[in-house]
Order: sequence, then structure tokens, then C-alpha cells
Amino acid sequence: MPPRKKSPDPSPSQAAAAAPASSGKAVTGKPSKAQSSAAERVYLIDTMSFIFRAYHAMVRQRSMSTKTGLPTAATYVFVNMLRKLREDFSPQYLAAVFDVAGPTFRDEQADAVTSIRKFDIKTQTFTDVEYKGYKANRTAMPEDLAQQVPYIRRALEAYRIPILEVVRFEADDVIGTLARKAADASYCVYVVSSDKDMMQLVNDKVQILNPPKDNLICDAAKVEEILGVPPERVIDVMALRGDSIDNIPGAPGIGDKGSVEIIKRFGSVEEALERASEVEKKTYRESLLNNRETILFSKRMATIDTNVPIELDVESMRAGHPDVEALRALFTELEFTSLLKELLPVVEVSGTSYAEAKSAADVESVLSAVPPEGALAVAIEQEESVPAPEEEEKEEETPDAQMSLMGGLQASLVNVPVERAARRVAISANTGVATIVRLDSGAAAEKLRSVLTNVAVPKGIHDYKAAIHTFEPLGIRVEGVRHDSMLYSYLLDPTYSSHRLAEVALRRFNLKLGGELGESADIAGRLVSALRSEVETAGLLKLYEEIDLPLVPVLARMEQAGVKIDTAALSQMSSHLEREIAAKAKEIYQVAGMEFNVGSPKQLGDVLFNRMNLPKPVKYGKGRTISTAVDVLEEL
Repeated sequence: MPPRKKSPDPSPSQAAAAAPASSGKAVTGKPSKAQSSAAERVYLIDTMSFIFRAYHAMVRQRSMSTKTGLPTAATYVFVNMLRKLREDFSPQYLAAVFDVAGPTFRDEQADAVTSIRKFDIKTQTFTDVEYKGYKANRTAMPEDLAQQVPYIRRALEAYRIPILEVVRFEADDVIGTLARKAADASYCVYVVSSDKDMMQLVNDKVQILNPPKDNLICDAAKVEEILGVPPERVIDVMALRGDSIDNIPGAPGIGDKGSVEIIKRFGSVEEALERASEVEKKTYRESLLNNRETILFSKRMATIDTNVPIELDVESMRAGHPDVEALRALFTELEFTSLLKELLPVVEVSGTSYAEAKSAADVESVLSAVPPEGALAVAIEQEESVPAPEEEEKEEETPDAQMSLMGGLQASLVNVPVERAARRVAISANTGVATIVRLDSGAAAEKLRSVLTNVAVPKGIHDYKAAIHTFEPLGIRVEGVRHDSMLYSYLLDPTYSSHRLAEVALRRFNLKLGGELGESADIAGRLVSALRSEVETAGLLKLYEEIDLPLVPVLARMEQAGVKIDTAALSQMSSHLEREIAAKAKEIYQVAGMEFNVGSPKQLGDVLFNRMNLPKPVKYGKGRTISTAVDVLEEL
């Protein structure tokens, strides 16, 4: 598989670290020289954690699915997470650890617990309630995510990343065991996870890598910075605060702040329970005195088992080259065009003949070669756009990004200066053959103009609307367009986000375009032939001929004419909305007891969750600020 673009110094052993492991600062990026040279590195992926993260990352964005309706968003994000991990860290050893469906040893232990105590913050009393079991509060995996898990497993297999799982044990326990064994064997271990539970595993050989947090690497000092206690005390804090998602009860009435205070003072849950009478705060003291068994049970539930019956086989985890054919099959099935492109070598269309017209006779010969019931494929070169000064240093775009929707190319692709009146047009009558005509070439250009404006000559264009916008300023009104391969593509595959010539050629012919104008006309002609028959078979021809195609010139004229706007009415609406916003802002300031920028997610989150002490959401937004997304606010 061709490598993705990397930084100038991609070698893990030469990458600079943001801070040494003992500094207490967050380490981002690749391991430091000391880390990478001292020991070989083993990466253990907490797979389900990232599958759920990938799923929820796309929940509020556009959905992704194949034309058959198979959801693909989580798979797409997960694969990109995986590719980024490989690119950023070049793992020497890598494994993906899964949870196994079915009860675990924690479920068996939890079955023995029938009731627990809850603290009522209003009445300041403890109440016995039924305990429904470990992880009883978790909802079933969303159906659209469950459909994607088999494809994610296929992706891991195609990247030749071993999948590890053990019956009766959770992925955390398998990871904990492998991390311990690898550390004992002097490997440097990175647990790839965003789960804070994993922080109990951190030591001088084991660290947490959280890619979504800018590749944050947590050593012991960072764990203490985040949770307030060192790694060896994480389970004690978790035993007191509990976990509502996993239905670990914890100590009723003792929250995040109290749990850290108690463990910092006493050192462990057991010591805190023994000396509970010394605790000054009544709520904390009574909770410790009256919930000993529940707290110890919570600690057992929160403790990762590092003695799972699984052998450490580091050689089986050795990172190798992906199975390109398996990835190609998977990406094709899931319609991941952008990923598919990276698997393909640059393939030039073979057996072609693209020549420039020297006379009107050359144009006539192409016209006479159009087969019965066929059409003349047309592509026009786009006018060169001069980049703004600040854009000149940007990376070169890929050919497909520079290709126009109708199949022509910007002049920068072929390194030929294009003057406004010297545009080129390519025409093709048969596969592998195209003739290029300069619009200032005298008799050949005149002949081409007469052909383009002749309604009796059937034509095929990729993106008819873009062609109208390009030809009409040149004084050419194209007539006789029967086929628009971009419209055909959309009718057949409406879920794709792009129907540019390059993308469609890749999807249909597994071919990367080389950038020639003649090739654009050639490929457009091939697509017309291939897609037209599929449209007919799908029963979409009537829709295409009676609605889609006739609508193209109408839409083009609408775009040229623009939309008349009543500026006075918009100004009035704007003033009205500004008054309403100001009134609402005053109400918000009164409730909050202070003025702040309501439009700032950071300030809004601080007011809602720190100053007003409303329940904090589980998720965080950009920059690690508390999320104030619509769904979070609606839940409040």
C-alpha cells in the first residue's frame, strides 16, 4: 500500500517528544528518543472504545451509507483512525483487543449483589435500592453500528492486525494482562484508549495513548494531573466515585472531588474504611461507615484483571504490510472512493491516441466515426485560475481535485498557459481515441463550433450544467446533449458525495486519470456507454429523460440570473432578530448571575457546568472544553 504523506522526519526513533516522561506534562506525538531506543514498542488497541468513538463522531454529521443502504460512517472513521495510528507511530507490534459477547466474571460476581444504597441529595439520607447487575444501565448497541462491526473486523484483518479476545473477560482485562506481560519482557507498551479506567495500568513501562486528544500520551505524572492521584490509586478513587455507565455503585454521596480528597488523605479505600470515623464531613463519614461491602465490591468491579489466561505472542503482533487486495475489495464494497484511490498505482490508459486537430477535416473525421446510436463525447479545458498570493505555497492538489466537474482540466495540470480566447476542447467518438481542438485554430475551430451548436449531433458530456457555464461566455450554445454521465452516476449512486469525472472513473473502471484533456473526453465517452445501460436496467431512463436532463439548462439559467433579494425586508428581519437575541441574552444573564458571551461554547460550558453546577455531560468538544452541543443542551 502506498504510504500516506508524512512529516519530513517520519522515523519513530528520531521523532522529538513534547516532554520527557517524568516532566508531568502531556506528551504528544511520537515516543521520544529515549522511549523508542530503550525498548521495542507494543501497541494494544482498546477496539470497542474506538468503534464507539468513531460512531458518535459521525452522529451529528452527515450519514454515510452504500447505495444498498448499509451504514458505513463508523467503519470509515475507524479505518482512518487506524491509518493515522500507523502513520504517526509506525508501530512495531500492534494488536486489536475486542470484548466477547456474553457474561464475564464481573457479571458472575455482580449476580451475588441484590441491593445497594443510594444517597438522596435532597433528603440527605441513604436508601436501599435493587441492584440490577453490572453494566445494567448500558443500552444495546445501536443497530446501525452493530451492522458495521463485521466490516471493522475485516479492515483489521486486511491491515494484518491480529484480533485478540478471551471468553469471560473484557477487553480491559486482556489488555491489562498483555501489557503486564509485555512490560515484564522489557517492551514499552502503549495502551491505545480514551478510557480513564485504563490509567490504573500506567507504570514506568506502560503508558496510555489517546489519539483523538492530539496523540496525548499519559505517563504516571499525567495520570495524577488528570485524576488527582497516581496510577496505583486510580482504582481506589473509582471505587468511591463509582461508574453510572458500568453500574458500579461506588460510595453514595461521595463524588469526584470527595473521592480524591479521601484517597489522598488515607492512601487507599481499605484504610479509609478503617479510619472512617476520622472523616469530618458527615456525608462522607456516614457513607464510609455504612457501605463497606458496596465500596469493596465497587473496587473489585473497577479493578482490571491482569492475570487473564492468554499468552503474549509478540511475533504474531509484528506490524506488516496490509493485504492490498483485501482492502481494495472491502473499500470497493463499502464505496470508500477516497481510500480506494490510495491503494491504486498511477495507471495510464493504454492503447490511446490523443491528437490535435490540424484542419476542419480532422474534426469531420471524428464526427463520421460516431457509431449509430452513439454520441460525440465532449470535454472542455477550464480557464486557469490564478491563486491568491497566500495560496501559492500550499501543497499541490491531487489531479482529481483539480479536475472540473464536466471532465475538463485546469491548465496547470498540463503546464500549458491558457489564454481566455484560446481554450481547448476535446472530442471523442470511440474508446481510446480523442481529438483536441484549439478554439483559435481557424477552420478546425469553426467546424467544431458548428458541430457543438448542431442539435442533430448527439453529444455526451460529464456535467452538462458546468459545460453551459463554460461554453456560453465563449459564444457557444451547446445543443444536442443527450447524455450527461454525471447525472447517470448520481441516479445510480445517489449516496456518493462526489460525482466528478475522476471519482466516477475510479469507482467504475478502477482507474486513476492521468490529467490529459483528451483522456477526459475519452473517459466521458466510456462512462456514457457503461452507465446508460445501467440506467435503463434500473428503470430510471424516464426520470432522466423527462426530468433530470431537461432541468439542466433551466438550472444553469437560474444560476446565471441569480436570485433577487428584498434587502429592505431582510434588514427588517435582522433588526427584529437582534432585538429578540438581546432580550434573551438579558434573561440568560439574570439566570446565570453574570454577563458572558452566550455564543462562546467555552464560556457557556463554564457557566452551566461550573458556576451553576448543572450535571456535566460525558463528552467533550474541541479543545477539550465541556461540550455544549445541541443534544447536550436539550438533555439539560
